[in-house]
Amino acid sequence: MDKPEIEYPCEWDYRVIGFTEELLRAAVAELVSDEHRLVPGKESKQGKYISLCLTVQVVDESHRHALFASLKAHGDILFVL
Repeated sequence: MDKPEIEYPCEWDYRVIGFTEELLRAAVAELVSDEHRLVPGKESKQGKYISLCLTVQVVDESHRHALFASLKAHGDILFVL
């Protein structure tokens, strides 16, 4: 399977998943200094987890991967998609 061609700079979406919207918003604010959008996503069936869709401008592939890694490493973010 070929890797898709991405033209940079572009907007990129990440789905961040955690326990509360407040913790997720604080984590994103701590890690993303660039202009971005956060839109509420879905809540798990039992209400234990919540997701937010983060849209941010990335300048190149290394920036996109670095942002993913920093989001994934944050203690209040359980998963990043």
